[in-house]
Amino acid sequence: MTRWQIPSRALVATVLLLAVMLAAAIIVEVASSGLRSLPPQVSAVAPQPLGNGLSRYFPRSGRATLGVSYRIELYTHCGLDWPQAMDFDGSFWDPIGPGPASDGHGNPPAGFGNPIDRGTITLISPTLAQYRSSTGTVMQWRRHPGPQISGGCF
Repeated sequence: MTRWQIPSRALVATVLLLAVMLAAAIIVEVASSGLRSLPPQVSAVAPQPLGNGLSRYFPRSGRATLGVSYRIELYTHCGLDWPQAMDFDGSFWDPIGPGPASDGHGNPPAGFGNPIDRGTITLISPTLAQYRSSTGTVMQWRRHPGPQISGGCF
């Protein structure tokens, strides 16, 4: 009968490596559980200049699934009420609260990153979505019918 002899250092190193790999896999799974990436964009319609410093913008986002949370990067620099701030589920969205949509100076309100906020968005009805900011602040949004007319934001 032959016995396999594994040097104890190699055995300890192997066990530690496997433990680290398992821990990393668990952390990734917990961090991403229940969250999906946004559906791919489905439109690339260019903004239509209206000749007065304003343009007509069309949503580009793909369709989302009701009740599913998605990771989203929200451009907040011009406030949440900037017409193009939220493009989700094939539509633009208007913030409805709770709380203000800007700080009164064209910036996002407290609880949202600036110039962007990385949070989650969930379609909770065909006309209502809920955004949770990177700090946990929640904002409800109502679907905006059609394109948005807006000036630039820098």
